[in-house]
Amino acid sequence: MVELLAPAGDFNSLKAAVLNGANAVYLGGKEFSARQYAGNFDREEMIEAVKFCHSYNVKVFVTLNTLLDNLELKAALEYAAFLYEIGVDALIIQDIGLLKILKENIPEFELHGSTQMTAHNLEAVNLLHSMGLKRVVLSRELSLKEIEYISKNTKAELEVFVHGALCIGFSGQCLMSSIIGGRSGNRGRCAQPCRMEYSIDDNKKQHYLSPKDLSTLEYIEEIKKTGVYSLKIEGRMKRPEYVATVVSSYRRALDNMSKKDDIDRVTQVFNRGGFTSAFLFTPQGREMMSYERPKHWGVYLGKVIGCKEKFADIKLEKSLKVGDGVEIFGKNIGAPISSIKINGRNVESAKPGDIINIYLEGASKGDRIYKTLDAELYKEAEESFKGKDIKRIPIWGSFKAKSGEIIEFTVFNQDGITSIATAEEPEIALKTPTTCERVAEALNKTKDTSFYFEGIEIEMDDNLAIPVSKLNLLRREAIEGLLEKLQGKREKINVNIDFSKTKKSVIPKIAVKTGSLEIAESCIDAGCDVVFLGGDLLRKNKEDFNEFPRFIKENKKVYPWYPEIILEEFETLKKQAIELKEKGIDKALCGNMGMYSFLRGIGFDVYLDSGFNLFNSKSCETFKNSGCHLSPELTIKQLSNVISNTESKTMVLAHGRIKLMTSRHCFVGSSMGHGKKDCPVLCKNQVHYLRDRMGEVFPVYTDVNCRSHIYNSKILCTIEHIKDIIKLNADFLVLNLLDEEKDEAALVVKAYREGIERAFNNEFKIGSYGEELLEELKGNITKGHLYRGVL
Repeated sequence: MVELLAPAGDFNSLKAAVLNGANAVYLGGKEFSARQYAGNFDREEMIEAVKFCHSYNVKVFVTLNTLLDNLELKAALEYAAFLYEIGVDALIIQDIGLLKILKENIPEFELHGSTQMTAHNLEAVNLLHSMGLKRVVLSRELSLKEIEYISKNTKAELEVFVHGALCIGFSGQCLMSSIIGGRSGNRGRCAQPCRMEYSIDDNKKQHYLSPKDLSTLEYIEEIKKTGVYSLKIEGRMKRPEYVATVVSSYRRALDNMSKKDDIDRVTQVFNRGGFTSAFLFTPQGREMMSYERPKHWGVYLGKVIGCKEKFADIKLEKSLKVGDGVEIFGKNIGAPISSIKINGRNVESAKPGDIINIYLEGASKGDRIYKTLDAELYKEAEESFKGKDIKRIPIWGSFKAKSGEIIEFTVFNQDGITSIATAEEPEIALKTPTTCERVAEALNKTKDTSFYFEGIEIEMDDNLAIPVSKLNLLRREAIEGLLEKLQGKREKINVNIDFSKTKKSVIPKIAVKTGSLEIAESCIDAGCDVVFLGGDLLRKNKEDFNEFPRFIKENKKVYPWYPEIILEEFETLKKQAIELKEKGIDKALCGNMGMYSFLRGIGFDVYLDSGFNLFNSKSCETFKNSGCHLSPELTIKQLSNVISNTESKTMVLAHGRIKLMTSRHCFVGSSMGHGKKDCPVLCKNQVHYLRDRMGEVFPVYTDVNCRSHIYNSKILCTIEHIKDIIKLNADFLVLNLLDEEKDEAALVVKAYREGIERAFNNEFKIGSYGEELLEELKGNITKGHLYRGVL
């Protein structure tokens, strides 16, 4: 059976998911969850959530899927222990350091790899499974063929998204919210800057980075054939009515009982101009995106054909009822419908083709009107988890009351799980004895629980008096006991985490990351210690690609660099790596878990790139490595803590444009009406630009596989703070060189070489190369997160 996995942002959403057919729910606690702006569950609510779900035989997965610094790891481990003890079925995690300490401390706890782990190839999935993850949530950018290939060649359970909001960039690799606004998606606080308006190359402003929501109701059978284990609905920030509507529709689809209007129902409850199948089939262009509006559209109701004062005449294309909500598209003006008139007569509802008159202040002739709320649909959804006839689970009971013996009430479910409640022996009735009917009536009052009694056997002497209050107490205690057994409590465990202080003092080496041969040559001549060459294979460097292997083999300071996203090019890169290894090249910088696994398998020493999201000392110890490029989201203080507590060599980003996201979607071609298929390669080899509402300009480069890479508008430059950087005792200072001219690249290397030397000689003034670099950048610089940090 394929699992249907539903979101729960609060307890009502939890009930909505369970009572509408979810097999499992995922939810977050108040601590360490990647949806910090959802309602989430405190510890007592979490216990009740587990009891409720387990009473319906529904599993509970808790998201502990944020990056954690050293000071947070202990608290996260203790919280995980609490979740294990109360019967949570699995944890969903992102941080590989947390993965390490969980396997050391709570090895029996089932672990799932969040989509934030950016697992998108077979090798990455198999690596994570070998490290103890039972399940891996695949990146949302994969096609059905790619999903099926992974599924057929792994022992890991696979989970895929089937409905809900899409990130336009690969999850786990997006720094856009972090760098622009200081709210990190990797820390559960994404501000969704991708939903804002931008212009591309100073053309018309639209929401170019805002995709429609994913919907796969029509393709459930095709998805099932891939062999995936779990189908995931996104939506922990959504209302419970949304959860109820979407879950019930997918339940019917999985059970081959779909209703004709299921697609209409999920469209009405939330959509952004319709839905998309994203990357599941052929790559999509403009049709995947919601350029006009990034929020809920509703369904098209009709156009305004006339206005008088604050009232509008609309010719309907959909039905409308009193209580529904409408909005004027593009004006952000909406109103609840309190009355509808047809030919001057008040009506409760109207059908397609009717011309209606409603109060709608701000409307003009020609305005497009959308129905954003269907009151009847919402009421039906609410009834499914709050109504009188909600789904309940059958249990059975056995009541025994004998004179001179304690009273026993036993309850059990269909799996034979039993709970017994007892009370002191009954009194002899002085007047009217308690009847079996009265006992049954009291014990059957289960409306405030998940259960109903399929049957209760009653064995009782005739002359006993048993107060109703005692019967009620017996019922409550017996059912609570059953719930506690179903909860699946585990024994309390002790957890521990140690950090090994490794004080050291090093003179950092200068490492350059680039995809340009010209930059690489210039930086070697300028005195850098190592060059990592390759990366994203950007179109602007296309002429250099064939020369990379030769250049690497001829230069002892140069090693290959493999990026964080590797899909259709994987086999080519594998072949190239084998050839390099045969020529004696045995080191590489790698940001992709799958490629890391392959490189290690053929004998490479691997430096872990920033794609591994190395946020704490334990993450540096999880994979064998020659060095760790620490997360650019860490502050000076956090970096110092990580470096002083790890034996691994460490790498700190000191200079360059920070990549904000990688997307499998082509913004440039899409904005001009093209998808990947038959695209005339509008992007060519040139740089394009996104401009935001603040006037900031972000370079956009495409690669040879038609992926888009957005870079920060400003360049990280730490030359003014080089003494702070040196004090970190990192082994490498990393310079990201993307689009510099060769002389500019050489100047960067010389400035940092000079800065390192002056810092070790206790010279406080910036040197001549440093001054020249600052003049060259002319204030277009940022300190990144070194001093401000992220939320």
